[in-house]
Amino acid sequence: MVAAPTGVEEATRLRGIVAGVTYWAWDGLTEDPHPLRWDESRREADEAWVPVLTPAGPGVLVWANSD
Repeated sequence: MVAAPTGVEEATRLRGIVAGVTYWAWDGLTEDPHPLRWDESRREADEAWVPVLTPAGPGVLVWANSD
C-alpha cells in the first residue's frame, strides 16, 4: 500500500483521471451516468487501485498494473 498523492499537481491529476470514469447508477427505473470521485478520506492508494466514491457508496477503481 502506498500513501495517497501528496503534491497538489499529483492530486489534481488523480482527481481528473478518476472523474473520467463513468459509473452508471440504476434506481430500478432509470440509469444515469455519474463520474467517479477519488475518496480522499481514505489516505491510501496504489499503482493499481485507488479508493473511489460512487452513488452506491465507497468502491475501488482498479486497472492493469505494469509490474
